Amino acid sequence: MRMKEDAMKNGQLKPGYNVQVGNENTFAIGYDIFADAADMRTLPVHIDNVQKRLEHTFEMVIADAGYGSEENYEYLERNGSVALVKYGSYHQQRKKSFKKKLFNSENWDYDSEQKAYTCPAGNRVPYVKTVTKETKNGYTHTIDIYQCHSCEGCPLREKCTKAKEGRTVQRNEKWLAQKKQVNELLDDDENKKIMKRRSVECETVFGQIKGNQHFRRFYLRSTEKVTVEIALLLLGYNIKNLMRKEQEKKAA
Repeated sequence: MRMKEDAMKNGQLKPGYNVQVGNENTFAIGYDIFADAADMRTLPVHIDNVQKRLEHTFEMVIADAGYGSEENYEYLERNGSVALVKYGSYHQQRKKSFKKKLFNSENWDYDSEQKAYTCPAGNRVPYVKTVTKETKNGYTHTIDIYQCHSCEGCPLREKCTKAKEGRTVQRNEKWLAQKKQVNELLDDDENKKIMKRRSVECETVFGQIKGNQHFRRFYLRSTEKVTVEIALLLLGYNIKNLMRKEQEKKAA
């Protein structure tokens, strides 16, 4: 697959696997192997697989921003799971500096009744058409297209757009609603505590295996054999974790 860490920066295909691990209370409860470097595309398959193995549906799924997408939020809603999953621009959009970006359409005034934006120059940017786009997983996005017809001669044009036909804006109503819901969930104090635990629980598994045990590459080849290899590693991790907890109980 095409690696995230590409020293040559030319998109080389290299032998490797994307390992997904699910955690609960510091223990690894499920894992999957993918030949796809994009974490975002692995979430539904991974969750489905772990739920089938455990015969259990997760009430809440916690993940970092690499998993946040319209497709995944919709999947988690269908699954009946609360999605504590940040989207890619979550932190950026919450900064004061983001609100000061005049030419970012997310900061423009929007009239839902007239279906039109108002640009920084005060010009109307009306709805033009609706298009659909399909992801590699076959999921379909519905996007509304808005276009300004007053860009010619506008004193702010050079800062706003380089397009010959004028500024075009895309609006995805479902995606905006999902991001609003995620923001509300992540603003909850209890959910903030859960998100802090996520980074400790999830990253500890890889930190122990890759850092402390110095396991940096698989010794076997083929998905089937690598799946057994990671299973043994996680089994060992869970046993060590259990022993550590027992020792802490005795010490207390």
